[in-house]
Amino acid sequence: MIPWSNKRLPNLRESTQILHGGFSMRLPVALSLACVLLSASACAIHRPAAAPAASAPPVADSREVATAAQVAPTRIAVAPVVVSGAIREALPGDYLRVAFLPAGVNPTCLSRCDAKRAFATATPLYQPPLKLANLPPYSGLVNDDANVLVAMRCRPSDAANVDAVLATWPNVFAAILRDFPLKPGDCDGTPVDPAIKAACYAQAFNDQPSGDVPSALARTFSYAGVLFDGSHKDITDWLKSKYGIYPAFAGTGYSVKDSYYLDDKHPMSSQTMLAKSISSEYVLKNLSLADAGCRCISVAPYPGRSDAPLDPDFVWQAGGDGVCKAVKVLGNGVR
Repeated sequence: MIPWSNKRLPNLRESTQILHGGFSMRLPVALSLACVLLSASACAIHRPAAAPAASAPPVADSREVATAAQVAPTRIAVAPVVVSGAIREALPGDYLRVAFLPAGVNPTCLSRCDAKRAFATATPLYQPPLKLANLPPYSGLVNDDANVLVAMRCRPSDAANVDAVLATWPNVFAAILRDFPLKPGDCDGTPVDPAIKAACYAQAFNDQPSGDVPSALARTFSYAGVLFDGSHKDITDWLKSKYGIYPAFAGTGYSVKDSYYLDDKHPMSSQTMLAKSISSEYVLKNLSLADAGCRCISVAPYPGRSDAPLDPDFVWQAGGDGVCKAVKVLGNGVR
Protein backbone atom coordinates (compact mmCIF):
# COMPACT_ATOMS: atom_id res chain seq x y z
CA MET A 1 0.00 0.00 0.00
CA ILE A 2 1.25 3.50 -0.72
CA PRO A 3 2.69 5.29 2.33
CA TRP A 4 0.71 8.50 2.72
CA SER A 5 2.39 10.19 5.64
CA ASN A 6 5.64 8.42 6.50
CA LYS A 7 8.98 9.36 5.04
CA ARG A 8 10.19 5.84 4.29
CA LEU A 9 10.99 5.05 0.68
CA PRO A 10 9.73 1.73 -0.69
CA ASN A 11 12.09 -1.17 -0.20
CA LEU A 12 14.54 -0.73 -3.07
CA ARG A 13 14.76 -4.41 -3.91
CA GLU A 14 10.99 -4.75 -4.01
CA SER A 15 10.45 -1.48 -5.87
CA THR A 16 12.86 -2.25 -8.67
CA GLN A 17 10.82 -5.33 -9.52
CA ILE A 18 7.78 -3.15 -10.22
CA LEU A 19 7.91 -2.49 -13.65
CA HIS A 20 6.30 11.74 -19.79
CA GLY A 21 5.60 18.93 -24.37
CA GLY A 22 2.39 18.75 -26.90
CA PHE A 23 -0.66 18.85 -24.67
CA SER A 24 0.46 15.76 -22.83
CA MET A 25 3.61 13.80 -22.16
CA ARG A 26 3.81 10.04 -21.46
CA LEU A 27 6.89 5.87 -16.99
CA PRO A 28 8.24 2.83 -18.23
CA VAL A 29 11.20 5.17 -18.72
CA ALA A 30 11.54 5.83 -15.02
CA LEU A 31 11.71 2.18 -14.04
CA SER A 32 13.96 1.32 -16.92
CA LEU A 33 16.29 4.07 -15.82
CA ALA A 34 16.21 2.71 -12.28
CA CYS A 35 17.07 -0.76 -13.52
CA VAL A 36 19.91 0.38 -15.74
CA LEU A 37 21.31 2.53 -12.97
CA LEU A 38 21.35 -0.43 -10.60
CA SER A 39 23.08 -2.73 -13.07
CA ALA A 40 25.39 -0.46 -15.08
CA SER A 41 28.99 -0.16 -14.01
CA ALA A 42 29.41 3.24 -15.64
CA CYS A 43 26.97 5.76 -17.05
CA ALA A 44 26.71 9.51 -17.43
CA ILE A 45 23.47 11.32 -16.65
CA HIS A 46 22.55 14.77 -15.40
CA ARG A 47 21.85 14.76 -11.69
CA PRO A 48 18.56 16.49 -10.79
CA ALA A 49 19.02 19.15 -8.14
CA ALA A 50 17.18 18.70 -4.87
CA ALA A 51 13.88 20.56 -4.94
CA PRO A 52 12.33 21.23 -1.51
CA ALA A 53 8.61 21.84 -1.65
CA ALA A 54 8.76 25.55 -0.99
CA SER A 55 12.03 26.45 -2.71
CA ALA A 56 12.32 28.33 -5.99
CA PRO A 57 14.29 26.95 -8.94
CA PRO A 58 18.01 27.80 -8.89
CA VAL A 59 19.11 31.02 -10.56
CA ALA A 60 22.26 31.22 -12.60
CA ASP A 61 24.98 33.42 -11.12
CA SER A 62 27.57 33.44 -13.92
CA ARG A 63 27.63 35.82 -16.87
CA GLU A 64 28.32 32.97 -19.25
CA VAL A 65 25.25 31.02 -18.21
CA ALA A 66 23.03 34.09 -18.19
CA THR A 67 24.21 35.03 -21.66
CA ALA A 68 23.70 31.52 -22.95
CA ALA A 69 20.11 31.44 -21.73
CA GLN A 70 19.40 34.42 -23.97
CA VAL A 71 21.29 33.10 -26.99
CA ALA A 72 18.17 32.62 -29.11
CA PRO A 73 16.80 36.18 -29.00
CA THR A 74 20.23 37.80 -29.41
CA ARG A 75 21.87 35.24 -31.72
CA ILE A 76 25.11 35.31 -29.72
CA ALA A 77 27.45 32.46 -30.69
CA VAL A 78 27.67 30.20 -27.64
CA ALA A 79 28.75 26.57 -27.47
CA PRO A 80 25.72 24.23 -27.41
CA VAL A 81 26.95 22.60 -24.21
CA VAL A 82 26.78 25.97 -22.44
CA VAL A 83 23.28 26.58 -23.77
CA SER A 84 22.17 23.13 -22.63
CA GLY A 85 23.68 23.62 -19.18
CA ALA A 86 22.20 27.09 -18.81
CA ILE A 87 18.62 26.01 -19.45
CA ARG A 88 18.88 23.15 -16.95
CA GLU A 89 20.81 24.79 -14.11
CA ALA A 90 18.79 27.99 -14.50
CA LEU A 91 15.38 28.38 -16.10
CA PRO A 92 15.46 29.64 -19.70
CA GLY A 93 12.52 32.04 -19.29
CA ASP A 94 11.66 31.34 -22.93
CA TYR A 95 9.46 28.32 -23.63
CA LEU A 96 8.10 26.63 -26.74
CA ARG A 97 4.98 24.48 -26.83
CA VAL A 98 3.51 22.67 -29.83
CA ALA A 99 0.27 20.77 -30.31
CA PHE A 100 -1.95 19.50 -33.09
CA LEU A 101 -5.64 20.18 -32.49
CA PRO A 102 -8.90 19.62 -34.40
CA ALA A 103 -10.20 22.53 -36.44
CA GLY A 104 -12.33 24.90 -34.39
CA VAL A 105 -10.46 24.39 -31.11
CA ASN A 106 -9.10 27.77 -30.01
CA PRO A 107 -6.79 27.38 -27.01
CA THR A 108 -6.82 30.16 -24.43
CA CYS A 109 -4.59 28.43 -21.86
CA LEU A 110 -1.29 26.59 -22.14
CA SER A 111 -3.14 23.28 -21.87
CA ARG A 112 -6.77 22.35 -21.34
CA CYS A 113 -8.01 25.00 -18.96
CA ASP A 114 -9.01 22.38 -16.35
CA ALA A 115 -5.42 21.07 -16.16
CA LYS A 116 -3.06 22.25 -13.43
CA ARG A 117 0.23 22.20 -15.33
CA ALA A 118 1.50 22.15 -18.90
CA PHE A 119 4.68 20.86 -20.49
CA ALA A 120 6.97 22.99 -22.65
CA THR A 121 10.51 22.86 -23.95
CA ALA A 122 13.24 25.52 -24.05
CA THR A 123 13.16 27.80 -27.08
CA PRO A 124 16.98 28.13 -27.37
CA LEU A 125 17.19 24.41 -28.21
CA TYR A 126 15.22 24.98 -31.42
CA GLN A 127 17.18 27.84 -32.93
CA PRO A 128 18.16 27.66 -35.73
CA PRO A 129 14.71 26.23 -36.47
CA LEU A 130 13.89 22.68 -37.50
CA LYS A 131 11.35 21.88 -40.16
CA LEU A 132 7.99 21.08 -38.63
CA ALA A 133 8.11 17.33 -39.34
CA ASN A 134 11.34 16.97 -37.34
CA LEU A 135 10.44 18.98 -34.24
CA PRO A 136 7.61 17.10 -32.42
CA PRO A 137 9.45 13.78 -31.94
CA TYR A 138 11.97 15.46 -29.64
CA SER A 139 9.09 16.17 -27.23
CA GLY A 140 7.64 12.68 -27.53
CA LEU A 141 5.02 13.76 -30.05
CA VAL A 142 4.41 13.16 -33.76
CA ASN A 143 3.70 15.53 -36.61
CA ASP A 144 0.02 15.44 -37.61
CA ASP A 145 -0.66 16.72 -41.12
CA ALA A 146 -4.43 16.30 -40.68
CA ASN A 147 -4.88 18.69 -37.75
CA VAL A 148 -4.24 22.34 -36.98
CA LEU A 149 -0.75 23.16 -35.74
CA VAL A 150 -0.74 25.32 -32.61
CA ALA A 151 2.63 26.75 -31.62
CA MET A 152 3.19 28.94 -28.57
CA ARG A 153 6.28 30.83 -27.55
CA CYS A 154 6.07 32.06 -23.97
CA ARG A 155 8.38 34.59 -22.33
CA PRO A 156 6.72 35.33 -18.98
CA SER A 157 7.53 38.69 -17.42
CA ASP A 158 6.96 37.27 -13.93
CA ALA A 159 8.82 34.00 -13.48
CA ALA A 160 7.16 33.31 -10.14
CA ASN A 161 3.72 33.57 -11.73
CA VAL A 162 4.36 30.73 -14.18
CA ASP A 163 6.35 28.69 -11.62
CA ALA A 164 8.28 26.76 -14.28
CA VAL A 165 10.47 23.87 -13.13
CA LEU A 166 12.65 21.38 -14.93
CA ALA A 167 10.49 18.29 -15.33
CA THR A 168 12.22 15.96 -12.87
CA TRP A 169 10.37 13.75 -10.40
CA PRO A 170 11.68 15.70 -7.38
CA ASN A 171 10.45 18.94 -8.98
CA VAL A 172 7.09 17.40 -9.93
CA PHE A 173 6.53 16.16 -6.36
CA ALA A 174 7.37 19.63 -5.04
CA ALA A 175 5.06 21.28 -7.59
CA ILE A 176 2.16 19.03 -6.57
CA LEU A 177 2.59 20.18 -2.98
CA ARG A 178 2.57 23.83 -4.06
CA ASP A 179 -0.48 23.29 -6.27
CA PHE A 180 -2.40 21.25 -3.68
CA PRO A 181 -1.30 22.32 -0.18
CA LEU A 182 -2.13 19.74 2.45
CA LYS A 183 -3.98 20.46 5.66
CA PRO A 184 -3.15 18.79 8.98
CA GLY A 185 -4.66 15.32 9.05
CA ASP A 186 -5.09 15.01 5.26
CA CYS A 187 -2.70 12.07 5.13
CA ASP A 188 -4.08 10.27 8.18
CA GLY A 189 -5.60 6.92 7.35
CA THR A 190 -6.25 6.23 3.67
CA PRO A 191 -7.34 9.29 1.64
CA VAL A 192 -9.96 8.84 -1.06
CA ASP A 193 -9.47 12.00 -3.15
CA PRO A 194 -6.76 11.26 -5.75
CA ALA A 195 -5.44 14.82 -5.43
CA ILE A 196 -4.85 14.31 -1.71
CA LYS A 197 -3.44 10.86 -2.35
CA ALA A 198 -0.96 12.27 -4.85
CA ALA A 199 -0.02 15.17 -2.55
CA CYS A 200 0.51 12.83 0.40
CA TYR A 201 2.70 10.59 -1.69
CA ALA A 202 4.65 13.63 -2.89
CA GLN A 203 5.08 14.80 0.69
CA ALA A 204 6.49 11.41 1.73
CA PHE A 205 9.20 11.59 -0.93
CA ASN A 206 12.65 12.16 0.58
CA ASP A 207 15.32 13.34 -1.85
CA GLN A 208 18.20 12.37 0.37
CA PRO A 209 21.64 13.53 -0.86
CA SER A 210 23.97 10.70 -1.82
CA GLY A 211 27.62 10.22 -2.66
CA ASP A 212 26.89 8.10 -5.74
CA VAL A 213 24.65 8.72 -8.69
CA PRO A 214 23.18 5.23 -9.41
CA SER A 215 21.71 4.56 -5.97
CA ALA A 216 20.35 8.11 -5.57
CA LEU A 217 18.56 8.04 -8.93
CA ALA A 218 17.41 4.47 -8.39
CA ARG A 219 15.66 5.49 -5.17
CA THR A 220 13.90 8.37 -6.93
CA PHE A 221 12.75 6.35 -9.94
CA SER A 222 11.73 3.38 -7.81
CA TYR A 223 9.61 5.66 -5.65
CA ALA A 224 7.95 7.25 -8.68
CA GLY A 225 7.52 3.86 -10.32
CA VAL A 226 5.26 2.62 -7.52
CA LEU A 227 2.60 4.97 -8.88
CA PHE A 228 2.66 3.09 -12.19
CA ASP A 229 2.64 -0.47 -10.87
CA GLY A 230 -1.01 -0.95 -11.86
CA SER A 231 -2.39 -0.63 -8.32
CA HIS A 232 -2.89 3.14 -8.27
CA LYS A 233 -4.91 3.88 -11.39
CA ASP A 234 -6.82 6.70 -9.70
CA ILE A 235 -3.57 8.59 -9.10
CA THR A 236 -2.10 7.92 -12.54
CA ASP A 237 -5.37 9.00 -14.20
CA TRP A 238 -5.24 12.17 -12.09
CA LEU A 239 -1.62 12.81 -13.13
CA LYS A 240 -2.59 12.45 -16.78
CA SER A 241 -5.55 14.80 -16.43
CA LYS A 242 -4.00 17.50 -14.25
CA TYR A 243 -0.30 17.32 -15.16
CA GLY A 244 -0.12 15.66 -18.57
CA ILE A 245 2.09 12.93 -17.07
CA TYR A 246 1.81 9.65 -18.97
CA PRO A 247 3.85 6.44 -18.69
CA ALA A 248 6.48 7.80 -21.11
CA PHE A 249 7.32 10.67 -18.75
CA ALA A 250 10.93 10.09 -17.74
CA GLY A 251 11.21 12.48 -14.80
CA THR A 252 14.82 13.27 -15.77
CA GLY A 253 14.09 16.72 -17.16
CA TYR A 254 14.39 15.31 -20.67
CA SER A 255 11.71 14.21 -23.12
CA VAL A 256 12.31 10.81 -24.65
CA LYS A 257 12.43 11.25 -28.41
CA ASP A 258 10.13 8.99 -30.45
CA SER A 259 8.21 7.86 -27.36
CA TYR A 260 4.73 8.78 -28.64
CA TYR A 261 3.81 5.15 -29.36
CA LEU A 262 5.69 3.69 -26.40
CA ASP A 263 3.77 0.82 -24.78
CA ASP A 264 4.09 -2.93 -24.19
CA LYS A 265 3.67 -3.57 -27.91
CA HIS A 266 6.18 -0.86 -28.88
CA PRO A 267 8.83 -1.08 -26.16
CA MET A 268 12.24 0.56 -25.92
CA SER A 269 15.31 -0.69 -24.10
CA SER A 270 16.69 1.46 -21.31
CA GLN A 271 19.74 2.14 -23.50
CA THR A 272 17.49 3.52 -26.24
CA MET A 273 15.51 5.61 -23.75
CA LEU A 274 18.70 7.11 -22.36
CA ALA A 275 20.14 7.78 -25.80
CA LYS A 276 16.91 9.50 -26.89
CA SER A 277 16.78 11.75 -23.80
CA ILE A 278 17.78 14.87 -25.73
CA SER A 279 15.39 17.80 -25.31
CA SER A 280 14.94 19.45 -21.90
CA GLU A 281 11.34 19.80 -20.75
CA TYR A 282 9.61 21.89 -18.11
CA VAL A 283 6.29 21.95 -16.32
CA LEU A 284 4.61 25.36 -16.03
CA LYS A 285 1.49 26.49 -14.26
CA ASN A 286 -1.39 26.21 -16.68
CA LEU A 287 -2.09 29.91 -17.02
CA SER A 288 -3.92 31.81 -19.71
CA LEU A 289 -1.77 32.60 -22.74
CA ALA A 290 -1.76 36.27 -21.73
CA ASP A 291 -0.70 35.59 -18.14
CA ALA A 292 2.06 33.24 -19.30
CA GLY A 293 3.45 35.88 -21.68
CA CYS A 294 2.72 33.78 -24.77
CA ARG A 295 2.33 34.59 -28.42
CA CYS A 296 0.60 31.90 -30.42
CA ILE A 297 -0.05 30.89 -34.01
CA SER A 298 -2.45 28.34 -35.46
CA VAL A 299 -1.76 26.94 -38.91
CA ALA A 300 -4.30 24.83 -40.75
CA PRO A 301 -3.04 21.94 -42.89
CA TYR A 302 -1.65 22.92 -46.29
CA PRO A 303 0.59 21.13 -48.83
CA GLY A 304 4.20 21.30 -47.72
CA ARG A 305 3.50 22.38 -44.13
CA SER A 306 5.57 19.56 -42.66
CA ASP A 307 8.62 20.68 -44.67
CA ALA A 308 8.35 24.33 -43.61
CA PRO A 309 10.43 25.68 -40.71
CA LEU A 310 8.85 26.05 -37.30
CA ASP A 311 10.80 29.16 -36.34
CA PRO A 312 10.27 30.43 -32.77
CA ASP A 313 11.05 33.96 -34.01
CA PHE A 314 8.24 33.66 -36.56
CA VAL A 315 5.87 32.48 -33.82
CA TRP A 316 6.82 35.50 -31.70
CA GLN A 317 6.52 38.00 -34.57
CA ALA A 318 3.43 36.62 -36.32
CA GLY A 319 1.58 35.26 -33.31
CA GLY A 320 -1.23 36.88 -31.40
CA ASP A 321 -0.26 38.48 -28.10
CA GLY A 322 -2.03 36.34 -25.51
CA VAL A 323 -4.24 34.76 -28.16
CA CYS A 324 -3.77 32.24 -30.95
CA LYS A 325 -3.69 33.99 -34.31
CA ALA A 326 -4.37 32.08 -37.52
CA VAL A 327 -1.63 32.32 -40.14
CA LYS A 328 -1.82 30.72 -43.56
CA VAL A 329 1.72 29.38 -43.86
CA LEU A 330 4.80 28.95 -41.71
CA GLY A 331 7.77 31.19 -42.37
CA ASN A 332 11.06 32.43 -41.04
CA GLY A 333 11.23 35.20 -38.47
CA VAL A 334 13.01 38.46 -39.15
CA ARG A 335 16.37 38.53 -37.39
